[in-house]
Amino acid sequence: MTSLPALAEVVHVDDVRESTFRDAISLFATGVTVITSRTETGPAGMTASAVTSLSLNPVMLLVCISTRLPTHEVLESTGRFAVNVLGESDSALALRFATPGIDKFSGVPNSERGGVPILHNSIAYFVCDVHERFAGGDHSIFTGAVTQLGLRRGARPLLYFGARFGHLADSDDVLLRSWLEGPASL
Repeated sequence: MTSLPALAEVVHVDDVRESTFRDAISLFATGVTVITSRTETGPAGMTASAVTSLSLNPVMLLVCISTRLPTHEVLESTGRFAVNVLGESDSALALRFATPGIDKFSGVPNSERGGVPILHNSIAYFVCDVHERFAGGDHSIFTGAVTQLGLRRGARPLLYFGARFGHLADSDDVLLRSWLEGPASL
């Protein structure tokens, strides 16, 4: 049995700056998604990890998007978006949708659901109507009422941790087994 390395001492920071905040928040593992929408001129999309469930009744989620990004303006103007959850082999897709100034959809298989693009590789997707928008510093928080969704049972997510992509390790881990078996409620 291999032992885990000893943890470093906690570094306490009283004067929080952007760089130390980025370092600390990178230790919060998240899933990776692509937010998509459609305008009159075509599809729009971006990679996002600031996504979370919000409410079960009504069914809602939220996404946080920088006010400087074109996708922010698209969500404001169209009022509809999709959250596409990426699978463990989709790091190239995540990087593609994080790259500014390119045709992000060129060669990427997708189809329309509820008037927005759904990426074929998604392990889950949520089509949402913008319910509210709140200012949040240099980002906006968009709450979305989920109107449609899709999921692939047994699919494994792409994770973001320590400013890198990763995935769940193969093991006999209870968390991994429960993920692969899927939720009991469906």
